[in-house]
Amino acid sequence: MDIFDTDNSVVSKEDLHDGADFVGEFSVELQKYRSRLTGTTNETACARAIRQTITDETGAQARLEAYRAYPMFGRGSLPFLGLWYLFCYILYFVSFAGNRLVGILLSALALVVFTLGMATVLTAHFGKKRKINRMLTQKVSYNVVSEFSKNTDKKRKERTFIIVDNHDAIVGNFFKEQKYLSRLTQILVPLTAVIFVLFCILKMAIGTDTSGKITAFTVIPAVLGVMGILLTGMRYSPLEKDAKQNNGVATSVAMATYAYFVEKPELLDDDVRIVYVSLGGENSGHGGSEAFVHSHPEYASACVLTIGDIESGDLKIIERNCIRKIDYSTPMVSLIRSSAFEQKIDIAVQPHDSLPQKLSSLHGYISDAFAVNGNHTAQIIAEESKSEDRVLERNDIEKLFSVTVGTLLKLLHDDIAIPKEEVKKSSSEIEIKTVVGK
Repeated sequence: MDIFDTDNSVVSKEDLHDGADFVGEFSVELQKYRSRLTGTTNETACARAIRQTITDETGAQARLEAYRAYPMFGRGSLPFLGLWYLFCYILYFVSFAGNRLVGILLSALALVVFTLGMATVLTAHFGKKRKINRMLTQKVSYNVVSEFSKNTDKKRKERTFIIVDNHDAIVGNFFKEQKYLSRLTQILVPLTAVIFVLFCILKMAIGTDTSGKITAFTVIPAVLGVMGILLTGMRYSPLEKDAKQNNGVATSVAMATYAYFVEKPELLDDDVRIVYVSLGGENSGHGGSEAFVHSHPEYASACVLTIGDIESGDLKIIERNCIRKIDYSTPMVSLIRSSAFEQKIDIAVQPHDSLPQKLSSLHGYISDAFAVNGNHTAQIIAEESKSEDRVLERNDIEKLFSVTVGTLLKLLHDDIAIPKEEVKKSSSEIEIKTVVGK
């Protein structure tokens, strides 16, 4: 693995050392709240820890912004897919108890229920239509927000730069070997679903008037159905103890970057506002980022750098969500690459041409809501590497910290952050509905 030469960094060796120390220590601190699923007590405690640490480290005030979250939206919906699958199979097998007409009607009902139910759950899973939220349980989640500016003239238009992470965990499964279970689920569950639909149609068309047909229409669906139900049910666990840990590295690096500029105000012009945001509930259909965007129209002109999962040293830039056809900011992508290139740090744009690469964006990215809002934005991630020499190390944390600081330094001297026309409504004028907090 290439070792980062700190002499090329835009950050001094002392600040780089301090930043890496903070990331290492605070990411360990956040492990106290490892089961921080959307709307849970652990997630709230994590948000409070982030708020307190930001205040202690920088002296800048931080606040918790509450919003309505839906834990069963986005990734949290799949446990219910297995239950729905089971219900539809029960309807299918009950159809054998009556005459031909009853069998046809019940098979048709099973098919309709299966199709509509699966479509609804998958729509919620991919976070596409928020009207579904009306049917889901509401909880309270929190975004942590801190702002710093030297500007004392409230009428003066500011250039705003936002650095964003998310602190919530992802729903896990009942087994530790998630990769293999995930691959089996992706292959076998769609296959069993197609076969279920096919058998419902064939049963209605040709009936089950012989013992051979009855055997064929019960044994095969039973075997495949049990396989599909078990795989779907085990793929995601709604239990906090099974949550896939958020290692806190992205959160800690974003905090360290924000702190770097707050503690060095001489780097900021008087018209610059820098904002730190840690999103809660982001894995539940990107509720955190959408809540933040809707609550802060005054940041419509801001440049937004988001940091996603950091699990290795293999840094990548996300420039597009190809599934939802959302393009991010080309100038932002260029500035991130330029920052890395000048510091001799390896970083590349995440490919998104092949089907597997497209499927990796099924759940979307933090930058989606900001891009749709019209912000200049791009995201840095570092997915878990298959190579043993690409595990996350201190050197990788230093590289990421140096890239984020370098990117913001470039943004400060670039013209893409020129404010748009003044937004008529500020966040204080928006109708805010009462949410019961914890």
